[in-house]
Amino acid sequence: MDLRFLGGASEVGSLGLVVRDQGRTLLFDYGLTPTDPPTYPRPAPSNLDVAFLSHAHLDHSGMTPALSRLPKARLIATPVTLAVADLLVKDTLKIARLEGYTTPYGPGDAHGLRARSVAVDRRGTFRSRGLEVEFTSAGHIPGASMMLYRGAKDVLFTGDVQTLPTHLVGGAEPVECDVLVMEATYAGREHPDRRETERRFRAKVAETIERGGKVVVPAFAVGRAQEVLMTLAGTGYSTYLDGMARAVNEIYLAAPESLADARRFRHALEGVHVVEHPADRKRALREAEVIVTTGGMLDGGPVLYYLGELYRDPRTAILLTGFQVDGSNGRQLLDEGTLTIDETTVRPVGEVLKFDFSAHAGHSELVRLAQESRAKTVVLMHGDHREALRDALEPFCEVLLPANGKPFSL
Repeated sequence: MDLRFLGGASEVGSLGLVVRDQGRTLLFDYGLTPTDPPTYPRPAPSNLDVAFLSHAHLDHSGMTPALSRLPKARLIATPVTLAVADLLVKDTLKIARLEGYTTPYGPGDAHGLRARSVAVDRRGTFRSRGLEVEFTSAGHIPGASMMLYRGAKDVLFTGDVQTLPTHLVGGAEPVECDVLVMEATYAGREHPDRRETERRFRAKVAETIERGGKVVVPAFAVGRAQEVLMTLAGTGYSTYLDGMARAVNEIYLAAPESLADARRFRHALEGVHVVEHPADRKRALREAEVIVTTGGMLDGGPVLYYLGELYRDPRTAILLTGFQVDGSNGRQLLDEGTLTIDETTVRPVGEVLKFDFSAHAGHSELVRLAQESRAKTVVLMHGDHREALRDALEPFCEVLLPANGKPFSL
């Protein structure tokens, strides 16, 4: 069994793993890194038979339309993952058109991929001519899956994984395997207690509103915005939602089986004012106490409109809820206290705080998942501090730290 990473081995982004076994060529995830402009993984092999997608986030799904140009490739994922990934790909093409950069695929490729996609239940098994891949929940976001390939060895590919339950989804359970290919995003780092994080978040929202300010919550459209809305459920604040999260909500509502508690999710959305048109944003500025809006790293989306109007108000609070990559507007805000809006640098005078709403397992949870899988070999990917996790696991199993583009055998 030969494996090769097309990207995402030692960095978070552009993930793609090729597996060659028993005369088949398989691909697990095929993403891009959403920088400006995006960066891409190596090309997929032309003899690819089947591709499997763990979940919809762009660093895992963003290059999948290019697979439609290959002679045989099909894409296998849960229905929710396919629907949200299609939404994100369309948005990627729209942004590329607006920003004036080229992409390695076009709308026709995205359409062609839809015709080649096969939906598998979140606890289902894909079978085809002796090939067998079992799906099981990865936690993380609705529809996210770990995938167990039963070949010469049983290989479990985690995608992004969260073992602790959140408002949206339950935690991933360990799956016994021979080889565990596991993400290492938070290797060497732990998350603060989630309940305490949510308590502090709600307290800061209340404090801001009491002083007459507005709360702006930049949030990723897929998973994070929904977690924030569920955290705010029952508070009674005038909450407005803007951006792509609106469409993602509709996909989740149509797939209640993908949620930990569909009734609670539906209840959390009741009373949330949805910004349907740009003109509604002025009303949000007048009436909202909390504005939850894309984009999560402040690099685009409606959030820049709201911050452009509110950055001079010392009562405003900007509550970041996601990781801010180097070079992003959000990272600039955290490190330098400034934002770039329409090519102009401004300095918000209100509060700026970051809360850890991560949907990834922390170091201890990753160690526990690996140990309980009973894997004899663990391949660490999708992390830039993999060594910390390797050191923790080496007393129990063989640990591999592959490099992008370099084949290795199991």
